[in-house]
Formats: sequence, structure tokens, C-alpha cells
Amino acid sequence: MNKLLLFVTLALMCFGIAVIYSASAPLASSKNLPAEYFLTKHLYKVLASVVILGVFYRIDYALWKVLARFIFGVGAVLTLAAIVSGGEVKGASRWIFGIQPSEILKFGFICWICSKLSDAGDEIKSIKCTLVQPAVPFAISAVLLALQPNFSMLIMFSTIMLVLLLVAGANYKYVGVSVLAAIPMGLLALLCKPHSRQRILAFFSNDGTMKESKYQLMHSLQALGNGGLLGTGVGMGEQKLGYLPEAHKDVVYAVIGEEFGFVGTFLILVAFAILFSQGFNIARGATTRFGRYMAVALTTSLFLNFTIHVCVCVGLFPTTGQPLPFLSFGGTNLWLSAAFIGILLNISRPTTGKSIREPYMSSTVSFDASRFMNFRTRRSSV
Repeated sequence: MNKLLLFVTLALMCFGIAVIYSASAPLASSKNLPAEYFLTKHLYKVLASVVILGVFYRIDYALWKVLARFIFGVGAVLTLAAIVSGGEVKGASRWIFGIQPSEILKFGFICWICSKLSDAGDEIKSIKCTLVQPAVPFAISAVLLALQPNFSMLIMFSTIMLVLLLVAGANYKYVGVSVLAAIPMGLLALLCKPHSRQRILAFFSNDGTMKESKYQLMHSLQALGNGGLLGTGVGMGEQKLGYLPEAHKDVVYAVIGEEFGFVGTFLILVAFAILFSQGFNIARGATTRFGRYMAVALTTSLFLNFTIHVCVCVGLFPTTGQPLPFLSFGGTNLWLSAAFIGILLNISRPTTGKSIREPYMSSTVSFDASRFMNFRTRRSSV
């Protein structure tokens, strides 16, 4: 398997434990809880994520093609249940039974789209395979995510589907028309919801009238500025002392920047760059189209989580709640991210996915599995 990907993932998890303790201790003390309260909870979740990674590594990825609709259905039902239950947090109903079901919905969405595209064969450029079939799971997901509302997750779904369509060789004309039609609809949906409209207006406002809505951004930038080159030192950050809201979750990158400085944030960027590069290398080496599309989608999903979180912390995106994979405090995202790495490691094994049967694709975007296997044989003999 790809050992470098595994090593980087475990290294990020270990570093995340230290960051969570530093970022959450002041919050725990302010609530008259032990300083290690959030650290202990996070440790249990990290141990569970390591087990999940190992389990998903052992499961042949062909199973996710069979269970695609079932996983999507479970995610859709749980997401709807979260909406109906009415348990709002910061204006959104995203949680039920202590989990965020939209993460499960995302996994099911990826499996379903990848399954459909891998079965398309020479019909990949038809309107049926480019628009109609992907539109069914996307429309269901879009409605559910808009009702929560969770527009940052909806943007992730849209980007993942767009990347998959382009990788699979779908008809660019149909894809382009769909994107042009979706952009005004997405902007309208964003502006119709009060909390998302306020965040967007605050992001573009420079006159100080939206100071309350820019509170997190201002203190996040202040934390990054305080860090300088080498940082203030582990545990010595000031912005986590009641200034940064939920410093151990949505803005943990800013805490890293303050305590570890530019050097620390740069090393985090390097670690994630290695992780993403290995994910896309696994996609290039996959022996089936389904494996290739899954590797691309899972890596893209992790990349989008990372990008949105970092861009929010540095002021390039409006404020939204996306965790930093393997480093933010949380459960569902950490577990699903570990599962994604486990699946990627399984795809990297040349002996998996042999039970998958896919129609022949004669176009230039087809993946020649025999050429890959011959290359591995020649390299082994050398």
C-alpha cells in the first residue's frame, strides 16, 4: 500500500492531538471543566478513527460500488431527520445523534456518482450520463443541504461532481451549460438565507458596519499576525483565550499560526500537499475506472475541506464552519476522513477491485488497466 500516505495521515493526527489540547484547555477551564476535558474526548475519537482507517483499508473497495445507493439513502434519511428535529446550532440543523449526517451523505454521493460514471462506457458523453444520471443524487443532496442550510457543503458536492465529470470525460458542452445555469441559482439561494447573506455582506464590507459578523475573521487574522515567523510557543497563544470562538474547531489553523508561526503553518501546507499528491497518484495507478474516480473524489473532498478551512482563516472566503481534516476537534468529519484514507490505501493495492466489471470504453479518456499491470510487471522484473 501507499506507506507515505499512511505516515502523513498518522502524523497529522498526532499533531492534531497537541493542537486540540492547546486550543481547548482555556475553553474547558472557563466552563469549570478539567483542562484535559476536550483532549480526552478527542483522544477517544482519534483512536476510533485509527480503527476505522484499518477496517476500511481491509475492505475491498469494490464493495462501495455495490452499496452506493444504500449509503446515500442512509445519509439522506439521517440528514432529513436532522432537519425535521429542529435542533439548530448557529442557524443550521446539521446534527443528530451526535453526528453530522451530511458527511455520510457526501460519502454515499461520491460512491453513487463514481458507480454511474464507471458504468457509462462509450456513452459517457451522452446527455443521459453527463446530466440526467448525476442530476438525481445531486438534486436530492442540494435540496437537503439547502434546507439545513449548509451551503459550504453544497459547494463541496458541486465541485466534487464537476471534477468527476471532467475526469471521466463527460461532454464539456453539457457540463458548461449546467455550471452557467447553477451559478445564479446558487447565489440566489445564498442571499435568501439571512445568516448566509449576512456573512457574505460582512465579507465584502469594509466600512465597519458589519463588525460583529467579522469578529471571527478579525481575531483569526490577528492570531496569524501574532505568530510571526516562529510563533509565540506551544500553549502561549492569546487569541484562543475567549477571542476566537471555538478555536479548537473552525479556526484551528489560526491557532497553529499563532503558536507555531509561519514555519508551523508552512509545514502543515507541505504535509497536506503530500497527502493530496499521493491521493491523485493512487488515482492514476488504479486498476479500474471506479477505483480511479473514487480516489479522485475522496482526495478532492479532503482537499476542499482543507482549502475552505484555511481560506476562511486567512480571509479569502466568507466565514463558514468547515473543519481542518485530522486537526480539528470533532467526530464525524474525523471518522469519515480516516475512512477516506483507508479506502485510498485499499485502492493503492493492485490486488483489489478485481470483482468489478466495467463496460469497454474506446475513448481517449479510458483507463487502460492492462497497460498499468504490464508496467508493474516490467518494473518488478527490473
